[in-house]
Amino acid sequence: MNPFSNSFEKKWTFIFLFMYVLIMLPFPWYYATEYIPSFLGTPLFIFGWIFHGLVVIILIFLWWQSCKKRPEYKEFDDEE
Repeated sequence: MNPFSNSFEKKWTFIFLFMYVLIMLPFPWYYATEYIPSFLGTPLFIFGWIFHGLVVIILIFLWWQSCKKRPEYKEFDDEE
């Protein structure tokens, strides 16, 4: 099974690739060469990375939930 074999795989591949590309872009909430204070003086990029990480974890959970409902993920190789 490759990432572009069906619409389900293609959709989730593009979602996770988008999240990867998003964090690689030099936005000030991910990357800063100067100190940009936010809540309690913590640098802004710390909260950007925490928020992005939580979104990725939620997306992984949603992907896992949707995989459990698909028949191709329920097949096991019992010929060992």
